[in-house]
Amino acid sequence: MTTLPTKVFCFSCFLGGLFYFVVLGESGIVVRSQLEESLASLRLDVERLAYENRQLEEKQKILKNDQVALEREARRFYLLSENAQIIKFRETENVSELKPILASRLNAFRPGKQFPVPPIHFIRIFYAIFASFTCIGVFIKMRKKKLDFSNY
Repeated sequence: MTTLPTKVFCFSCFLGGLFYFVVLGESGIVVRSQLEESLASLRLDVERLAYENRQLEEKQKILKNDQVALEREARRFYLLSENAQIIKFRETENVSELKPILASRLNAFRPGKQFPVPPIHFIRIFYAIFASFTCIGVFIKMRKKKLDFSNY
């Protein structure tokens, strides 16, 4: 039959392991909250980039077909006078030079970002050390109580 300190030690190890898997595990609360947060920010970036893309496509269609709009944009950005002539050159499209900006790279530059959270691996290691010392401490404390009672 197992003694009380052994039962308490096993129970504290069980509780420590349960907490680890529920909160710090691969599908635990901490990892899920981080994934949900990054998913929400990625969705916002995708919506913003899709909206910006639609606006730029509309502007490109207008500037490609409408000479007056092209001249207006050129005057607006290059501070040209009304008398200036605008010459439009055709450009060859070089697909290899166009590198898309991934939305995941934009997260680092997001304003209002919360304080940095240490990586989950460090939290797991710290918790494993803390839980093992706690379980050993409980075992030793209960063992001493047993020894104190046996001396009487």
